[in-house]
Parts: sequence; C-alpha cells; structure tokens
Amino acid sequence: MTKVPSLDKLQELEQKVRELEEKCAFLERVVHEVPANIYLSDLQEGVVWCNKTNEETLGYSLEEIKRMGGLEYMKQIVHPEDLNIPDDSIAHYHEFTGAEFGGVFRAKHKEQEEYKWFMGWAKAFSHEQDGQVKEILCVDVDMSPRMNTDKQLITALQENLRLKNELLIRSLSKREIEILCLVCQGRSSKSIANQLFLSVHTVNTHRRNIQSRLGTSNVADLVALAKEAGLG
Repeated sequence: MTKVPSLDKLQELEQKVRELEEKCAFLERVVHEVPANIYLSDLQEGVVWCNKTNEETLGYSLEEIKRMGGLEYMKQIVHPEDLNIPDDSIAHYHEFTGAEFGGVFRAKHKEQEEYKWFMGWAKAFSHEQDGQVKEILCVDVDMSPRMNTDKQLITALQENLRLKNELLIRSLSKREIEILCLVCQGRSSKSIANQLFLSVHTVNTHRRNIQSRLGTSNVADLVALAKEAGLG
C-alpha cells in the first residue's frame, strides 16, 4: 500500500519547489543580463547556446546561429584578419593541455559595418568519454563602450600587442631571428652577409621571408614590430 504524504510534507515540498523556481529564475536573469556575451560552443557543431546579451550585441538569435552553422556565423561577425582567434581556440582544445584560451578580436552586429573590439576567454565545459573536450564555455566582453579606466585599457592593449608580436617572432627560425636583430641595428644586407658568412642574395631572401611571416611591408614597420616584441 502506497503511503500518502502528510499535508505538512506536501507543503514543505511545495515550498522547496517554489524556492528552486525562484533561484533558477534569478540565475537565468543574471546570465542573460550580465554585460558580456556568454555562449557554449561544440567543437564540431559550433555555438549551441548563448545568452541574450550575445544576441543583442551581434544581432543573431540562437536559432539563426544554429541554422547558419558555427563556421558561417564566425565569418559573418568576426573581422577577416581576426578569424584565426576562433580557429586557434578550436585547435587549442583539440589538443587540450589543461590551459584556458583567451584573445582579443573584432566583431560586428549583423546590421552594422563598424567592428567593435572584444576580449574573449574560454574554458573546457564538457568532455567526450575518451577525455577529449566536447564543448567550451566562452565569455566575450565588448570593450567599445566608454570606460573609466582609459589609461589601464591602453596599457592592456599595448601588452596584448607585445605578446602577439612575441608569438610572431617565435615563429621565425633561429637564423631569421639573428638576421632580424641585425636589421634592427640598422645593418645593411651586405654587412649582415659578411658577418654571417652568407651571400647577399641569401640574406635578402631571409629578409623577404621575415617580412612576409610578420606581415610587414617595409623595414620601418619590421623594426617597430621587433622592438615591441623586445628585440633590437
């Protein structure tokens, strides 16, 4: 025979349900009103959930994002020069080492042409049975609104640029870094060739490769980038 709960017990359970409903409603409101884009991204499918701030900031509803697919969605909102950020994030979590992933990038609302700067951070949220990361939780903060910490923001952006340039420098070979350091000293290709026992043609080839890899179009930009990264 099934035991029927007492009236007091039912009232106690009803009170707990109300408290849970209120707590869930409060947490849901916090998540949707927090001044940051929060979204959950499946490494295979792309964005599978996002908060209201994300929808309002970029102009795409979650349903639209799912219909577009993660790759096409990123192409629509992220600046072409910054598409490496989401790509690098996915690559990072395919070879997850336990570290979180962060970056600064530009994105725009679907009805606007102007891009805004965002600072994003992500961490593993769920895993497959074999331990591989399945989903990542991402938080992106729009840095375009007027801030009360302009000096700190400028310093942060300068530091981010320095770190980015350091990563670019690390992509060079030991010989290329050696030649870049000499270029920063104002040395000519002939002078560098004589010091390193190379032909002028070889030095010039290295210099062209260095500029191509670092994305600079002239010596002045090349030297500036190298010095920002701590060389020269």
